[in-house]
Amino acid sequence: MHDPSPAGVPLALVVHNSDAGTDPVPRADIEAVLQAAGMRTLYCAHGKDDLDAALASPFDLVVCAGGDGTLAHVASSLEQVERPIGVLPLGGSNNIAHALDVEGDWRDLPRRWSLDRWTLLDRCEADGPWGRRRFVEAVGAGLLSDSFDNVDGEPGTPSEKRANGRKAFRTALEKAAPFPCRIEAGDWCWEGDCLMVEVMSIPYVGARLRLAADGDPADGLFDVILVTPKDRARMLAWCKAPDDAPCPIEARRASMVRLAVNDLSFRLDDRSPDERLSGVVTARFRPQPVRILVPARSLSQENA
Repeated sequence: MHDPSPAGVPLALVVHNSDAGTDPVPRADIEAVLQAAGMRTLYCAHGKDDLDAALASPFDLVVCAGGDGTLAHVASSLEQVERPIGVLPLGGSNNIAHALDVEGDWRDLPRRWSLDRWTLLDRCEADGPWGRRRFVEAVGAGLLSDSFDNVDGEPGTPSEKRANGRKAFRTALEKAAPFPCRIEAGDWCWEGDCLMVEVMSIPYVGARLRLAADGDPADGLFDVILVTPKDRARMLAWCKAPDDAPCPIEARRASMVRLAVNDLSFRLDDRSPDERLSGVVTARFRPQPVRILVPARSLSQENA
């Protein structure tokens, strides 16, 4: 770090999911790396300590040590958006970090941060039958949600976890039954039967599947991905090697989306607010994005 706080040493609030990933990282290891990079630390155990209270305390930056769920919760909850978030991607997919080009060994990232080098991440909210909920990645219904419930095995590595998730997605795509859906989005609308609908704020969902090929996590636009029964064959072909070619479904864009689905629950990010409820959801962007620290390029990246 090269940006001294008024006290001379930046104070980092560490929000840590101690269960993240296939090989969870202990608190002591994270704090040791941050302190070696020139930071003081405060600690908040995600899912155990009071996150809102921690985010209301004095600090210079938030360090989010976990997966997509932890980062989405921190980004959605942060009120003082001028305080940047440093991401240590410890999860299996790390879709948000990947969308923001936060890559590499987590131990190497903190020394490459600077408080004046950041990018923006949009934050969203959805009004539905369960009230108003915040999200960062996507709101959707259909086969992707089904695939989350049918991932096989206990993966030993993040890459194995993603492979299992992609296999579950292909299986769900093969078996998915059509359901009626209606979308109203500003100057366009769509109604018909589909296998999946995703209203995406970042390019990736699930097991790091880039469904929105040109998605931008800070442009204030949703990428709406509709997979209909006639799209099944080409989606199955794409799923054989999804990193090698763009998704064959063209995204439709909108700044606000009203999505109507009956008899299927909605998913916000990686879970449903209430699996008993379906109906209508309105998704929109919240007024202020958050700042995500962008690591300087490492020597190995410069030489690549």
